[in-house]
Amino acid sequence: MALRTYRLTILGVWGLLFWTAGAAWAGSGPLTLGGVLQGVTAQTGASASSEFSALFPRRQSLYLDCDRLAFAETTAIDPARSQPLFAVLAPLAARQLDVMERFLDVLLADERFAAESEAMAVAYVQFDRARARAELGQYSELSVLELESVYQQFLHRRTASEIGQQQTRALLAASLGDVGELPRDLAVPTLPPIPEAVPTFDELRSKVSAAGESVPLMNGLDEVDRLRIERERDQQLFGLLLRLKLLDAAMRRVRVESSWNDLRLDRSRTLYEQEVTADLGYSMSQQTEGRFEEQRVDYCRFLAWAEIRALIGEPVWTAITEDP
Repeated sequence: MALRTYRLTILGVWGLLFWTAGAAWAGSGPLTLGGVLQGVTAQTGASASSEFSALFPRRQSLYLDCDRLAFAETTAIDPARSQPLFAVLAPLAARQLDVMERFLDVLLADERFAAESEAMAVAYVQFDRARARAELGQYSELSVLELESVYQQFLHRRTASEIGQQQTRALLAASLGDVGELPRDLAVPTLPPIPEAVPTFDELRSKVSAAGESVPLMNGLDEVDRLRIERERDQQLFGLLLRLKLLDAAMRRVRVESSWNDLRLDRSRTLYEQEVTADLGYSMSQQTEGRFEEQRVDYCRFLAWAEIRALIGEPVWTAITEDP
């Protein structure tokens, strides 16, 4: 009974907050990634000119940051490394990659909000219990203030994640060329699988060279400029292949951590029911955090392979279900 009451308290606070935030966005029916991509053309959300684009660089995604994720957050912060090399891609592929990244960033923002809401609810329950016990003389004022400070930190993080939901939706709307209405509900897609044996750099490079002839940027350039662009394109391809290897290692890490979090949650449930310890809420929030990281790695792997397909002139999205 005690465990059930605790979980209902957590879910009640979390559910109310999520409903309040979600009510601010317009839209009817969830958007699907496949459905959105079907409506994307080479001109969707396109900039007026390259000069104008240079004045207003593309805004970085809030949560993906795939390059730093691949390098375990150990590299210097450089948003450009996580950006697709749009200039050397066919216009339609470039637009689709942009929309895909924005779409997946919204899904991560929703997962981030869920994790922060759960952690905040846990902190609030602990603070509220301490406050009630302080009235009975069982807790000191210092201990109550300490728990309130922790709660306020999580409340700030939860508020930031709610704003992140709105920001990522605004970026998706801009990418689709419609900033007047922010999409509310997005369906989590079933992503096409990445081949177990990824082709080598040399195998892909020959396909990249053939596909590059259809890129408008290559038209009318002299030999020096063409060679410079080809070097940049080859470097991007090589970097994407390396990123895939690193993300495979990241996926192994997050899966082990997820298994550990699941076992720790089972242990915390048992101890909570025995009234031995009260870290159940913390274990629940860690499990949610693990889901966020696993989803982030999965999306980054998919985007890296999609950009490789774009570089070699293949479709960036191949739906494997009718409603992805």
